Parts: sequence; structure tokens; C-alpha cells
Amino acid sequence: MLGGDREGRLSDLSEAGARFDTDNPPSEGVSGLLSWNGYEFFGKIVWANENSCGLVFERNIPISVVDDTAQAIEVQNGPVANFGNIPVARRGRRASLVSGSE
Repeated sequence: MLGGDREGRLSDLSEAGARFDTDNPPSEGVSGLLSWNGYEFFGKIVWANENSCGLVFERNIPISVVDDTAQAIEVQNGPVANFGNIPVARRGRRASLVSGSE
């Protein structure tokens, strides 16, 4: 950008645009070059707040770039909770919740 480089985190990437999280986002209306992982695309800032901005690409980027950029979310294996740590409700309270009466 004319005001200098900004480092940050690229998120919400699509063929049409992206969200860029950074400590000092550029102002709405500013044009610039978004560069990551060897890719470079021109775009324009369409919104900005204190910590991020939205950029619309000059031309849609290939879906292959979006797919290549996306990272897989690591799924944790194993039980969601340790059943021994879950408190057991007293019979009277549970019965009233199930039947709908107090």
C-alpha cells in the first residue's frame, strides 16, 4: 500500500475478496496488493475497523488459490468429556425437568 506494508492474518478468503486482520488496518477506499504464500492480488479496501479490514479483489481469484490457501482443521480424537467429571442430578430435580412439573 502507499502507506507502507502491513503484516497480519488473512481470513475469510473467497474468490471475490478477503478479510485481513492487522493492528493498523488501511482506511476504506485504499487500494493495495495483498500478498501471501507466493500469491499476489490487487484489491480495494471496502470496510475497515480498529483491527481488520475487508478487501475486494480487482478480479476474482482462481478457486484453486482459495483451496490451496485453506488449512485443514485438526480434529481431536477421543471422548468429548470425561464422564466421571459430569455431575449427576438428583432424582427429584431431574424428574421435575423431564415431566415439566415443579
